[in-house]
Amino acid sequence: MPSNKLITELFKHGLGDLHILHAYQEKIYFGKMQFEKSRLVIKDNKLLTDFKVEQLKPCWESGYLGLVCFEKGYTWESLSFYGIEECDLPVDLSQTRHGALLAAENQYGDKLVDFVGSVYRGYQLMLDNHFLPVVLMKEAKTRNGTPGLIISDLMVCPMDIALLRGIFDEIHKSVERYLILTVDDVQMNQDDFEDMFGDYLK
Repeated sequence: MPSNKLITELFKHGLGDLHILHAYQEKIYFGKMQFEKSRLVIKDNKLLTDFKVEQLKPCWESGYLGLVCFEKGYTWESLSFYGIEECDLPVDLSQTRHGALLAAENQYGDKLVDFVGSVYRGYQLMLDNHFLPVVLMKEAKTRNGTPGLIISDLMVCPMDIALLRGIFDEIHKSVERYLILTVDDVQMNQDDFEDMFGDYLK
């Protein structure tokens, strides 16, 4: 289990927006973290109640996508997401999965495997490439030594397509309000920006 200090630090900076997958005493908990009676708890949303730990084991063994952590000094104020090549994590080298990880990128040229940025932009990148990110209560470190929690892909676990769609919608709703494009996100220079939006700025 990660330290209370790490969990509290991450929660202070937005961990409560993200869905957590956790197994405890042969029971699956899936939902968001929140304060309850002065304690941080995972509020189970019952979507995975019928699953046994064994059925979701691939998430803890082969579904790693990267790491969520908090670092100061970036232009974003939220938690950060580090892609798997920027973390001290074992990579699943099965041909299909490794190929999908390497191919995953967005229209701006950001690649998932070496992405470093806001966790919300990282989630958008994962969702757009048909990964289903969930946070595990499992600690690891980035290559620069920053501790964080592993993000894994729920899609590695076999389950009904309707359930997967429902979970996708839940996760997307949790982060979509933070997905506001900036000039930096679209790599637009100042002249282009003024040409497109100048009339609105007068």
